[in-house]
Amino acid sequence: MKLKVRPHPAEAVSILTLIDTLESLKQVSAHRKMPVETLLKLSIGQGLRQDLAKTTVKHRHVN
Repeated sequence: MKLKVRPHPAEAVSILTLIDTLESLKQVSAHRKMPVETLLKLSIGQGLRQDLAKTTVKHRHVN
């Protein structure tokens, strides 16, 4: 199976985070052998998909 990567519009975002949080991100990203930025993108995407799934389920039950 070949992975198809489609370009999506993107915008740079700057966030302020705790030093402890950044150090934890660095540890996990090193363990997973990926850049911190990639780990952040994966984590944000996963959290968003979970939240959207919950939101979709709630809307289906309300209607």
